[in-house]
Amino acid sequence: MPFSKFALLAIFLAVLPLVVKAQAAPKTNYRSYGALKRSSVIPGITVRSTLNSSGGSSWLSDSGRFAFGFYPEGKGFHVGIYLIISPSKTVVVWTARPDLNPFPKDALLHFTQKGFLVTLKNGPPGIVLVNFSYPASSANMLDNGNFVVYRDSASNASMNDVSLVGSVPRSRSEASNNSSSTNSRPSPYNRECSAVTRCRSSISSNLTVIWQSFDYPTDTILGSQLLPCGYNLTSSASNTNHFPGIYVFQLQCDGNLLLYPVNSSTPNWVSDTSGWNYTTLFLNEDGRLYLSSDSGNLKDLSGYRPRNLQSEMLYCATLDPDGIFRLYALDSNTNSSTVVNEIPYLKDKCQAKDICGANSYCALAQNHPTCACMPGFDFINNDVPTSGCRRRRAMQSCIDVMMEKVDNMVGVDDQAYSVISVGSRDDCSNTCLHDCDCYAALYRDQQCSKLKLPLTSARIDGNDPSIALIKLGVDSNTSVTHKVRVVAILSCSVITVVIWVTVIAVTGWAYWSMFLQYREKWHKWELALTEEIAPRYFSYKELVRGTDMTRRHLGQGGQGTVFKVDLPIGDKIVTVAVKRLNGVGMELERDFQAEMRLIGRAHHVNLVRLLGFCHDELNRLLVYEFMSRGSLADHIFESPSQRPIWERRKRLLLDAARGIQYLHQECETKIIHRDIKPENILITEDWTAKISDFGLAKLLIDNQTRTTMSTIVAGTDGYVAPECRREDWTAKISDFGLAKLLIDNQTRTTMSTIVAGTDGYVAPECRREVDGMRSIQVTEKVDVYSFGVVVLETVCCRRNRVSNLCAMVREHYFAKEIEKVLDGEEVDASELERVVKLGILCMQEDPEARPFMEDVVMMLEGVLDVPNPSPRP
Repeated sequence: MPFSKFALLAIFLAVLPLVVKAQAAPKTNYRSYGALKRSSVIPGITVRSTLNSSGGSSWLSDSGRFAFGFYPEGKGFHVGIYLIISPSKTVVVWTARPDLNPFPKDALLHFTQKGFLVTLKNGPPGIVLVNFSYPASSANMLDNGNFVVYRDSASNASMNDVSLVGSVPRSRSEASNNSSSTNSRPSPYNRECSAVTRCRSSISSNLTVIWQSFDYPTDTILGSQLLPCGYNLTSSASNTNHFPGIYVFQLQCDGNLLLYPVNSSTPNWVSDTSGWNYTTLFLNEDGRLYLSSDSGNLKDLSGYRPRNLQSEMLYCATLDPDGIFRLYALDSNTNSSTVVNEIPYLKDKCQAKDICGANSYCALAQNHPTCACMPGFDFINNDVPTSGCRRRRAMQSCIDVMMEKVDNMVGVDDQAYSVISVGSRDDCSNTCLHDCDCYAALYRDQQCSKLKLPLTSARIDGNDPSIALIKLGVDSNTSVTHKVRVVAILSCSVITVVIWVTVIAVTGWAYWSMFLQYREKWHKWELALTEEIAPRYFSYKELVRGTDMTRRHLGQGGQGTVFKVDLPIGDKIVTVAVKRLNGVGMELERDFQAEMRLIGRAHHVNLVRLLGFCHDELNRLLVYEFMSRGSLADHIFESPSQRPIWERRKRLLLDAARGIQYLHQECETKIIHRDIKPENILITEDWTAKISDFGLAKLLIDNQTRTTMSTIVAGTDGYVAPECRREDWTAKISDFGLAKLLIDNQTRTTMSTIVAGTDGYVAPECRREVDGMRSIQVTEKVDVYSFGVVVLETVCCRRNRVSNLCAMVREHYFAKEIEKVLDGEEVDASELERVVKLGILCMQEDPEARPFMEDVVMMLEGVLDVPNPSPRP
């Protein structure tokens, strides 16, 4: 054959098919990427060779069908091996370090004696992709898709202290943590003759194989490649994102093949071949996929092979992002691909377990599974729909809620905590609406299954009559309309009363005194019942009538004194807590009303409710709901026999976190509490925790001295964030109590040197000394720090200020001795580690490293995993 014909044949073989479904075998792309600039064929790659991501350069196999180098992904580039179907279409079959983020366009790949290294123009010194166990001399991209690195056996080169390629195959626990083991485990085969690729001839008798990509598969195996026992394939996040996905395909050393989600202990599929001593899964170049044992036993997994499949085809087997292990046949004659077999075979691809994340469901679109969020939820990561969903906004209470339906939903009935018989779908909806533990319900055949979050494995089945009902918070627009209607009615009533009072007053001078009294009284009732001020007005006589202030004294602080009062409201006697504020003058009436308009709107189930107020002459009193069980400190710092159990302490922490989240993110005006500590977390009779002491006392004291320069310590030692303990820094604030309102247009014009919070609960950024008098911006992360201290105190039932508890817990955690933080209490180790890790994460020195309270709530609920904190504080 003339040389020109041979070259044409080589080019023709480089044009390979696209991968599609087996049943229809249409012509379509198989994880296609954009056009890549092809470099010239390099039969041998020498050490110190480099590739540039911006140039699209690569190292090609002899025929040009496979390439090793940079390929585009998202807005950057990854390093891997790809099959070149055409100049504009490629299929990625192997990725180096898929756990890394894509590299920018200025990245350089270096082939060194020690391994593959990526350097960036403006980045770290070097990012290691692969380490070699021996000094490399050359490499080659083979025509079967295997990239091989050699050493020259005749050379005397050596490597001292060379790190091995890894230690062990990736375990299920590593997979569940999304940890990558690609290129990080040793080949179990002799370097000169790998069991994966069998014995192949070398370019030279002096060359020995020291590393090859076939030993470290990611999500694909190619013809002539095998998967040994103990090794696994990990799916990609999507067809265009090769970050490790949620499925693992593993051959166990007992001969069983498993396919399972990383976050589940139950596999989706098992081959049931244990006991046959199968040790390898092998795909030969003729497309035969089978299990083999050392004794020669074989089990064919190739599936049905249509007659039109030819031996010249190229075969590969891939664990796809949808959790299906597919054997593909790529035909260069028709530029198409055929799915030869699927493991497992599912007519409805949504039946794959956990194909969509928590609080989402799977629906088929043109026979392709797609993920969608439950009503009122959004994707955690829009680029990875399988990551699950979280609430668009947290429900403020379980009263102002509604139900939204999703038809034909199945797969969640086994997650019900209660199943009852009902007469209709509306009865099922009402049952869930009146149950604060119920966040969703499934109605089918007069059966109502009540569910909690998160919901998993949900899917749509058009043939099933089940209806899912999801609980949502009522739209704020509806609440506003109701308020407008109430204000209109109250305004008409007030106007009518004022007219009658005026008519009565002008009838005679004898009634003039009475007229003045009623006018003042109605003026104050109008103030209390308007939309702007929700709390009710009380006269001073109403609050002190029949109350022995000495005997019913509850507590006293620098801001005021608290008493227990039995107050007649309507036809009932209600026990309330009344705080008498100190040092308040009548000149602050305007500021008092302005701040009341803000505080009166802060309503949440986990905030102590402000019921009313009194501002008769010089008397300023606040009326709060009475918390019969006292504070969290009264319980966790008592003797062990009186402490709440572990589950109750976790529930109290979750309630407190929800209250702080409301102040930070859901209140009409963002509020920073600045004094989160167990003494300010009060507990109701039914063990519901509520945040307290974010009232007016500090505001009124600050306003009295707002024309002067002052140094104010706001909070409690041991709980204040680091940024609130800095000395000699100046900040502009508009605050009330210890709470701080983030209102730009109401910021005070005075400058005060303030250390906010309680020592021991203060974040580091509030303790550092700052030179000069420059302003320091305090964010809501100071409350996150204080909450972290409360978490550790609640877990250990000890005070931080007395025993330096936080430092001790951090030391035990990083020494992996977490059980030592408890005094003999029996607690699930994983639960204890998760809560302690959250407390340490909230107490990070850098405010940016602390989570937002919204994420803290979801971590306590188990919706989000808790990231590992930095070893440094």
